[in-house]
Amino acid sequence: MENVTIGLALVAGILSFISPCVLPLVPAYIGYMSGRLTHNVSMQAAAGAGAPVGLAFRLQMLLHGIAFVLGFTAVFVLIGLLTTALASVAGQHVSTFTQIIGRIGGLVIIFFGFQFMGLAPRFFAWLRKKGQAGILDNALLSVAFALLSAGIIYWSFLEQALIALPLIGALLLAMAAQGAFTQPAVFWNGLLEWLETLLYSDTRGDIGSSGREGLLGSAFMGMVFSAGWSPCIGPLLGAILTVAATAGASSGDIAQGMLLLTAYSFGLGIPFVITALLLNSAQGALRRLQRQMGKIKLASGSLLVAIGLLVASGQLQSLSQTFSRGEFADFTLRVEECGVGFFEGGIGLSHVGSCLNGALLPVAINQSASGQFSAAINRQEYLFHAEAGDLIDVEVRSVNEAIPDFELLLFDPDDAELARGSKSDSPMADNKLYPLTAVSLADAGLYRVVLSNISASDAARFRVKVRHAQAIAGLMTDADQSQAVEADAAADSLAGAALNSLSELAGDLGPAVGLVEGNRAPAFTIDTLDATSLSLSDLSDKVVLLNFWGTWCGPCRREMPEFQKAYETWGARGFEIVAIAYNDSEAAMADFRDEFGLSFTLALDDSGDINDAYAIQTRPSSYLLGRDGLILARHFGIMTETQLDQLLSDAFAS
Repeated sequence: MENVTIGLALVAGILSFISPCVLPLVPAYIGYMSGRLTHNVSMQAAAGAGAPVGLAFRLQMLLHGIAFVLGFTAVFVLIGLLTTALASVAGQHVSTFTQIIGRIGGLVIIFFGFQFMGLAPRFFAWLRKKGQAGILDNALLSVAFALLSAGIIYWSFLEQALIALPLIGALLLAMAAQGAFTQPAVFWNGLLEWLETLLYSDTRGDIGSSGREGLLGSAFMGMVFSAGWSPCIGPLLGAILTVAATAGASSGDIAQGMLLLTAYSFGLGIPFVITALLLNSAQGALRRLQRQMGKIKLASGSLLVAIGLLVASGQLQSLSQTFSRGEFADFTLRVEECGVGFFEGGIGLSHVGSCLNGALLPVAINQSASGQFSAAINRQEYLFHAEAGDLIDVEVRSVNEAIPDFELLLFDPDDAELARGSKSDSPMADNKLYPLTAVSLADAGLYRVVLSNISASDAARFRVKVRHAQAIAGLMTDADQSQAVEADAAADSLAGAALNSLSELAGDLGPAVGLVEGNRAPAFTIDTLDATSLSLSDLSDKVVLLNFWGTWCGPCRREMPEFQKAYETWGARGFEIVAIAYNDSEAAMADFRDEFGLSFTLALDDSGDINDAYAIQTRPSSYLLGRDGLILARHFGIMTETQLDQLLSDAFAS
């Protein structure tokens, strides 16, 4: 996914709509649009208006759907830019920004819910009656309102006094200027009149056919949802974010990243707009259920109140991650891989079904993919794209279990058998089997690897990798091994001298702490999964990969085996991996570690402070640090073996 086009970004956005992590957004959106629809029909009936013309009503719903998408896009793109291209300026404040929007937006959604239920207008009418009795002519009521509002403002702005106190001061001055404490009756009657005017204007918009009124509310809803939700970061979104980060770091020209993020967001928004149009068909049914409209309004409003509570409490993002756990994790990734593969021509129509159900996996050369044999599954297929003249190996290894007897077939772009291998005749190196080695691929196109379980009753989990052919340890000649050892020693010697010079220079210049390449990485201390305290400063003499992940993250499951292999290969030369999970549990992390045989450091960021310090909004995200603590590279999305090896080679050679 090195070259991302606008079309691919749009397709990836559309595909993201059906991924599990987006599921919590769908009922929230439908709840809002259904509530607006119910409110419209109710107001039309109360005003004695007939049903609006079909085309006009569709236009009204379409406009609200588009407004939602535009609000969503504005914040989504802004967050993407802040966390990548503009990370050095505002990246560490993104979490604060999104939490504030979430808290304020959640309260507004709750208000929408009460309005759709019809409770807000009744409450205002009740206050007017009390005002006629003289109850509103009491300064203590204004004082209580001021205290309550001050508390809400303080909470909404994350208990940050530096932000909240000026706003509270401005509120008190405005109330005093309007006579809230000297002429409370005048203040309260004026406030109620202003609020009722807003509600009445929105009601007129609901009854009208243009649908222009109230669009800001729909746009605001989109903004709130985008700030309170973390998308699944598949390979293509990761590439888009990396493009934005690279553009911002190298030249300050972030237009390309912004354009790609906008295309992705529009793609994600298209199904939301279609959903809004489909809701039009519910209008007639609602009018026929006029007698039950009170209960319908209560139900739709209650749903919005519940959604508002989820958003305000920050639980919407947790809910999306819950939907992405277990079997959903890999499916989320397959949706994008299979869809984008089909769009690019990398997967034929006949392959899409097998790809989505996991029987066939699209993989990149040098990227591992997992599979399993069971009583129900005795065949697994992998599809990869190769260039003419490529020379490849196929590697198979077990995952905590012995691999049963298998047969492996390689098919060319015409689905003709090209090569065959089996467990019995496979050479082994580093506990990995190589049923095919140095196979020459004559033509560019799609190649298919089929792995079949000969003893179908034997269950097993395994990993397969199609990689560019290379000398395999254990199959090397003595001369090859000697030459490799000498090359490593020479590289170590050169790297040591260069790194010492860099460390001295870095100490003299004193780089600023930040999140772009060349900055000093923010310091932290964290308890690892093994209950030991680890500080970043403890790793000052090592090249460090900071990986932000989660057991619920499908793409994380794909890259972790690559990290383990890199750790085993480069660890002796001073390479460390610290994988920091968030919104997770130690039990789930321990199971994950055992499943993938991980031996590097895992840690849980309970508070989220470290994730905030590194402006992490999507997972997986990675930072590579040099021995001097400076950021060498940032990467968003899956990191393949080739990408990681290149980064490490540069780090140790610079």
